[in-house]
Amino acid sequence: MDNKNTPSHQSPSHRVIPVRRKIVLGILVAVSFFLVAEGLLRVAGYRAASDVERMEFTFPIDDYNTNSPQPFLKRDATLFWRPRPGVLGHNSMGFYGPEFVADKPDGVFRIVCLGDSCTHFGPVTYSDMLRGYLDRVAPGEFEVINGGVIGYTSFQGKRLLETEVTGWDPDLVTVYFGWNDHWLARGYQDKDQQAVEPPLAGGLSKVRLFQLIQGLMPRAVADSAMRVEAEDYRANLQAIGEVCRANQFDCWYLTAPHAFDLGVPPYLIESGEAENLEDLLEIHRAYNQIVRDVAVSRGNTLVDLERELDSMNKSELFIDDHIHLSKQGRLLVAKRLAAELRGAGILEVDADE
Repeated sequence: MDNKNTPSHQSPSHRVIPVRRKIVLGILVAVSFFLVAEGLLRVAGYRAASDVERMEFTFPIDDYNTNSPQPFLKRDATLFWRPRPGVLGHNSMGFYGPEFVADKPDGVFRIVCLGDSCTHFGPVTYSDMLRGYLDRVAPGEFEVINGGVIGYTSFQGKRLLETEVTGWDPDLVTVYFGWNDHWLARGYQDKDQQAVEPPLAGGLSKVRLFQLIQGLMPRAVADSAMRVEAEDYRANLQAIGEVCRANQFDCWYLTAPHAFDLGVPPYLIESGEAENLEDLLEIHRAYNQIVRDVAVSRGNTLVDLERELDSMNKSELFIDDHIHLSKQGRLLVAKRLAAELRGAGILEVDADE
């Protein structure tokens, strides 16, 4: 006998069909929304600045390009910025000075000088002076490469060493940083800059909707922090030494000399590099002490320019900003490096030559 109250039993396939339809419908709605949103953003001309374009620094990249005879800096995903090859005295590799090739010539002792603007520019740099001296007393035996870049911190120097300089197979790397490390960060500290897209973002980076969502995501903003905090500075210097040791490069650390005891330029406050002038000298000295600590703890050569120049006539050794060395000051650095080369037995000539 039929029981009208008995529920009818549907086969499992009949129950699955509506679920599949819902899934398909949901996918179609999502795809339609994406296509419409993407189309509207493109029609509206929306394009987010790339990660490299969005980066902000206290170092005025764009101002330098605007005010120089030729724009000589370009943004870089790994190093944040770098000089343009072949512009304003920069060679085809993008470094200030004569041409060189990545493959080290046989029988040549290659020196790479890492640093910031104190190393980068002269117009006759201390690396130029050292090169000239070595070419005269030991022709064909040495090569000096200026790896300094204006505005660089130890973080950028570490990256340059890891990504490029190791491929040059230097025998010696000199390390001269500090100033830009303790300037204030604008937006993000160097270690938090996101110039390199994560692997999964590579294919999505051109999608406008993805750009919009990514731009709305919060990032940790530096709050009156330095571009490289003191302990990060220590870690960067240690890492530079480790890379050199792993590749059998010698590593010499230089402290950054100053003439702030003669006066601290007020423009450092106006340009956003520092919060107050009163503390700046002690901050700089503290960063130089980190250089000493790292060199001593690692057993590396220390060229303590700060202490050596403290007893000299600084008005003759520095230009007006009391940060960058005058021609006489740069010559002193070249002579100190030459003396260290002689002392280490790398350069076998008399000191008076």
